[in-house]
Amino acid sequence: MSQGPYGPGPTGPTPWAGPPPSAGGPSRLPTIIAIVIAASAIAVAIGAWFRPMPKPEAPAAKTYSDQEVADAKKAVCDAFQNVIHTLDANKRKSSVNPADSFAVAVNTRLAVETAADYLAQAVDSHPALPSDLLSKISDLANAYRGIVMKQIGDADQGELDKSYQQADALQTASGQACQ
Repeated sequence: MSQGPYGPGPTGPTPWAGPPPSAGGPSRLPTIIAIVIAASAIAVAIGAWFRPMPKPEAPAAKTYSDQEVADAKKAVCDAFQNVIHTLDANKRKSSVNPADSFAVAVNTRLAVETAADYLAQAVDSHPALPSDLLSKISDLANAYRGIVMKQIGDADQGELDKSYQQADALQTASGQACQ
């Protein structure tokens, strides 16, 4: 089907066949360059694979000025005093109405949990805090949380009394550290 719909057309020039073949054949230079690049890439990959990992350096501990330490201690001790005042005020609340006693108990749990969160936030936002005060306040916050969990979980009174004594001891130690 070499003819068009209107019959045979004029014959044109033949399509271009490309350059005439050279006497030496096709050039092998691009193939050699590609092989050299691939071999270099493989060598670099193998070298990177067996290279030892750098040892992580521990960051140097941040040192704080005496003023920063004093400011952190003051802020955390102020938070501690605020917590003690709040818990003392909450302790004085009571009700003779049995319907209100549940509300007072829930308010007490909320006050203790909020006190724990407040102390933890104060410790977290003051990294210059001395480590002894940091551990005492953190332990006190954890003791408060433990008390709330035991109260909610209906722990027996003996277990609660041990937790109360632990919190009282930590509260005293924290108060002494804040002086």
